[in-house]
Amino acid sequence: MVEREPGTYGTGSRLSASPGGMTVLLRYILAVCIALLVICGCTLRVWAAGYVFDDAGLFSDAETAQLTQTASELEETYNMNFLMLTVADAQGRSSRDAAERFYENGGYDSDGKNGGIVLLIDLDNRELNLVTNGEMILYITDAREESIYDAGYAYASEGDYGGAMLAMLEQTAACMKKGIPDNQYTYDTETGQIIRHRSLTAGDWLLAVGVPLCCAAFACVILYWRYRRVKKYEYSLGQNADIRITGKEDNLVNQFVTHRRIPKSPPPGSGPGSSAGGRSSTHTSHGGGTFGGGHGRKF
Repeated sequence: MVEREPGTYGTGSRLSASPGGMTVLLRYILAVCIALLVICGCTLRVWAAGYVFDDAGLFSDAETAQLTQTASELEETYNMNFLMLTVADAQGRSSRDAAERFYENGGYDSDGKNGGIVLLIDLDNRELNLVTNGEMILYITDAREESIYDAGYAYASEGDYGGAMLAMLEQTAACMKKGIPDNQYTYDTETGQIIRHRSLTAGDWLLAVGVPLCCAAFACVILYWRYRRVKKYEYSLGQNADIRITGKEDNLVNQFVTHRRIPKSPPPGSGPGSSAGGRSSTHTSHGGGTFGGGHGRKF
C-alpha cells in the first residue's frame, strides 16, 4: 500500500498555482493600458503641435512643409497660434462659424498663447476667410484683413489653393511685423462698444514723467531764489483798512431749464460697414468667445 503525503493532491496544486496566473494577467492588462495611454498622448501632442489641417486635401507635401515651417517661425516669434484649415464640407455652417468652432474645439483659446489666427479655404462655401482671437485682434484690423484676402484671392480663383494659403500667411506675417497700429480700437458689431488700445513705450513713460519733474524742480529753484531776496514788510491792517458794509437784496424773477440729449457717436470710420485703418471689428462666437475678422471673400 502506497501512502500519499498531505498537500500533494492535484486540487491543491491547482490552487497554489492560481495566484501566480492572476498576477501575470494583471501585469498584462496594465501593460496594455499603459501602451494605450502613450499612444493617445502622442496623438494629442501631434494635434497640438500641428499648423496645417488640410481636411479638403488641397496641398502637396512640399506646400504643407513650407506652410508649417513659416507658421512655426511666426509662433516662436509672437507666441501665438498660426493655423491653416481647409474644408470640403462645412456641414451647413458658414465659413466663419467653421473656423471659430475649429479654434475653440481644439482648445487653442485656452492653451496659454497670446492669441491666434485661423486662415481658412472653404470649398463648400467657395470662400476665403479668417478669424482672430486674443491679441491677434489688435494686429489684424479690418483693413489688414482685407489685404490678406487680396493676397490670396487671385490664386484661389485659379485653383492654386496652396499658393493662396501661402500668400495669405505671408501677408499675415507682414501685418504682424508692422505691429499694432497707433490708432487701433476694437468695435463690437453686436453692442456698438468701442475700446481704444493704449500702449506706452519706455520712452513715452520717461518723457511723461521726466519732463514734468524737471519743470517742477526748475520752478521751485527759481521761486526759492526770488523770494529769498525779498525784504520783510509788515502791513498795518488797523491803520490802512477801511470796511464798509452795505445791504443788497436780489429777487428771483424767473428760471429756465434747458435739457439736451448729447448723442454718443463713434469716431470717424467706426460705424458698421466702414473699414477705418485702425478698427478691428469683433463679435461673439457660437461658443461664447470673442473673435475678430470673419468678413470673408468669395472666390
